[in-house]
Amino acid sequence: MSQLKGVAKKDSSLQSFFYDGEHRRKSLKTCNKKIAIYRATKLGNELLEGTYQKSDFDIRLEDSIERYLESLTTDGRARKTLVRYRGVLTKLRVFTEKKKKRLLRQISATLFDQFRAERSLKVSARTLYHEGTICKPFLYWCVSRGLLKLNPLEKVKLNKPKPRLQPSPTLQDVQKILKDSTAGQSILYTTLAYTGMRSGELRTLRKEYVDLKQNWIHVVSREDAERTKTGESRKIPIHPELRKLLEKRSAAPGPWYFTAEPSNKYPAGDHWINPKKLNERFLGVAKRVGLHTGRDALGYTLHSLQHFFETHCVNQGIPQCVIDAWMGHQSDRSMAAVYYHLSDEDSQAFMQQVDFTLPSTESAD
Repeated sequence: MSQLKGVAKKDSSLQSFFYDGEHRRKSLKTCNKKIAIYRATKLGNELLEGTYQKSDFDIRLEDSIERYLESLTTDGRARKTLVRYRGVLTKLRVFTEKKKKRLLRQISATLFDQFRAERSLKVSARTLYHEGTICKPFLYWCVSRGLLKLNPLEKVKLNKPKPRLQPSPTLQDVQKILKDSTAGQSILYTTLAYTGMRSGELRTLRKEYVDLKQNWIHVVSREDAERTKTGESRKIPIHPELRKLLEKRSAAPGPWYFTAEPSNKYPAGDHWINPKKLNERFLGVAKRVGLHTGRDALGYTLHSLQHFFETHCVNQGIPQCVIDAWMGHQSDRSMAAVYYHLSDEDSQAFMQQVDFTLPSTESAD
């Protein structure tokens, strides 16, 4: 049986009770004794009969996070994005529960500052900033859905850290890595370095997406794990040097154009490549040839091959809008970028202009 306990105040009367495992207080919003007794009796009956419903302003933080993620799913956000958002918001929830704040309305700017102060001891300034950019839109969404009256972080400003230097290998560095790699690894690194593709896109590249007859690699955005970063599909001309390697390779079993080497778990060798393991092998080769490695140390990683492709193409005189079209970049919001259309003929011609051979005076040794 639920028990109500009255707490008198100047402008209202509060009723204290337990509901859903939590101690709650509800204002009767009156100083009239007769009305207060009526509303308290009604509240007591609802609790006894099980018909009491908490208002949206009593919603748990955990429940609001789930509703937010469901909304993002409906909006078609990428699986990786949803996983990242859930991770950050779960950390926020765990922190607030340690502070005995389980309701959404208990989130405050002060509590958010305390959360960020604790996280700053564990993550970089860049990660801390990006976590904040996830939390703020979440609370804005809660206000838009009527779960909160006011956004407690509306006036909170996040200091964006300065962009970190992104090292780009030289053509000589790339040639060293390719020369010291196994044949199976070398073709993967070459594809990344000569197309600007992301490792995740290389992993989900299907056989039908590589058209040697028409000289295109199609980067197709599909649902879930095969969705590109931008959610858009594109096609990249195959460079003559890369084409030579692709024409020589034997078809891999299964649907993927590139596959991982046979293993105990996948003895047929028909499983897609693992970008994490591919990066580990890349770091090993880069170290072996004397190159600086590691993101934290501002060295090279597998992702650096994408930086190489863009830098090298720029240095070769390829227009930035063409490079962006090949790489699937959408950072340029100018009207030129909106109206520019890259024809197939021009795209192929620009790729033919890119030279990946070392000058005769240089050597990869």
